[in-house]
Parts: sequence; structure tokens; C-alpha cells
Amino acid sequence: MFGYIRVDRAELLGKEYDAYKGIYCALCRQLGRDYSIFARFILSYDCTFYAMLGLDLTKEPPCYEQKCCRFNPFKKCLYAKSESASLSLAAALSVISAYYKLRDDLIDSPWYKRLACRLIQPFFASWRKKAAKKYPEMDAFVAKMLESQLQAERDESCVPDMAAQPTADMLKAACEMLVDNIELRDDLQPERTKRIVGTMGYFIGRWIYLIDAADDCEKDKKHGSFNPYLLPLQTDEPLADYIEHSLNNALSEALLSYGLLDKGRFDPLINNVLCVSCISIQNNILERYRQEDSEKSNEESI
Repeated sequence: MFGYIRVDRAELLGKEYDAYKGIYCALCRQLGRDYSIFARFILSYDCTFYAMLGLDLTKEPPCYEQKCCRFNPFKKCLYAKSESASLSLAAALSVISAYYKLRDDLIDSPWYKRLACRLIQPFFASWRKKAAKKYPEMDAFVAKMLESQLQAERDESCVPDMAAQPTADMLKAACEMLVDNIELRDDLQPERTKRIVGTMGYFIGRWIYLIDAADDCEKDKKHGSFNPYLLPLQTDEPLADYIEHSLNNALSEALLSYGLLDKGRFDPLINNVLCVSCISIQNNILERYRQEDSEKSNEESI
């Protein structure tokens, strides 16, 4: 995952942030328990959101307990505790996606980064093997995502929407799997919820890929890596506007899908992520493009 799906702490109440931090720390603990203490280093905001979505849909609310942090024994952390499979699924998604991201880096990175990837690959492969044994379906759709991504990048007619499709399909499948593996709240219908959450995951996945591509455009240009925004675009509008329209479309569709669900216990947190944090991240990245467009415009007018 990429780390863009996170809360905006400044806009949360103290108790809301504590609830979110409890899920974040619980996922960290789950990674250590299921895979290894070193697997905790791949903890991400995206998979925390995935776990939070599952806990929001599940019938039994999580309870919170204070325990010592494994990285700082002098610090007490609040942990979300639940019988739901949400945390286990989020931990598996963390290690499986991290493994395939590592494989992608081995193909599309400078030599020094490839060397570092080879050194840590055995650890990631071991974690992925464990997770794949527990959730073979998840391993299959993440592997398919990487294969489809490579095919899209080799296509000479590739456009940003085409490049974003594999990530969108992967997160759709992950969200549908989440619904299949938890006991839903009484107010939710399984088939309807699965369709809604799957569609929501699809558009969040599309937004994640596009925002990551926009954020990494300059770096990818420098290293000669693939980036859909470095390809010729069939549009006359400025690049910043083109990127903004694509991102707004994906995010608005995700919000529309979420709006069809009956609101759960973590609705303030989910709304904070989609309506505040994602838009803030998007605006900060787009501001760089607007400054570049302004500088180019000034140079041309001189």
C-alpha cells in the first residue's frame, strides 16, 4: 500500500483519534503475532483503514485495552480488541501487498534499491507464504494485480485510467472478501453491503494509484520509471486540471458508494479520511503542479 488513506488528526476529537490509534496499534500487534516482529515495520495507514472499515461493519463492537508498546516498553498504548477477522485480513493484506510491491520494485527501481530489495526479499517471501496459506484468494488477486499492472505499463496506448485499473480491481476484491469473512451488523444486508463496499474499494483503489502517480511523477521522470502522467495525454487542458478531474471523479464515486451504507461506529473517522484528509493530500500535491504551470507561463510571457 501507499500510505495516502489516513486521518487528518487536527480535525478529529480526542476520543475519535484514540479510537483510530487503537486500531493502528492493534494492527501492528496483529502483524507481530501472525508473522514476525519485523513485519510490524510494514504497518500502513491504508491497511489500518481497511481494518477500520471491517470493524465498522462487524456486529460486535471492538473493546479497547491498554498494554505496553512493543517498541517502547515505557509507553502504554490503547489497543482495539475484536473477535472479527478484520485485523487478521488487514495483516495478511499488508504482508501480501508488501511482498508484491517489493517484486515490482525489483523490476522498476535503480540498481541500489534493487540490491536492498533482494536482501530483504526472503523475509517478505516467508510472510507472504504464511498469509497465502491462510487466505489463498487474497494472494491470488494481489498477484493478478501485479501481472495486470505490468501488462498495462507495456501497452503503448496506456492512459492513467488504464494504469489505475489493476489497483482498483485488487482493492475491490479485498473489500468484498472483507464482507465475506466477518459477521455483519444486523442492519446490513450481506449481498447489498458486498456490492457497495466493493464499489467503494474500487474507486478508493483508483484514487490511490492516481495520487501516487501524481506524487511520484518528478521522481519517476528522473529515474526513467513508468508513470502514466509522463505519457502523452489526449487532452488540451493543463496537467494539474487533468489530474484533479481524475482524482475528484474517483473520490466522489467512493463517497457516493459509502453514502449508501447505514452509518456505523467509525463513521466520523471514515468521513474524516475521505472528505478531509484525502482532499488535503490531493490539494497539496496539485499545488506543486500549479506552481510549475505558473512558472512555465511566466517564462513563456517573457
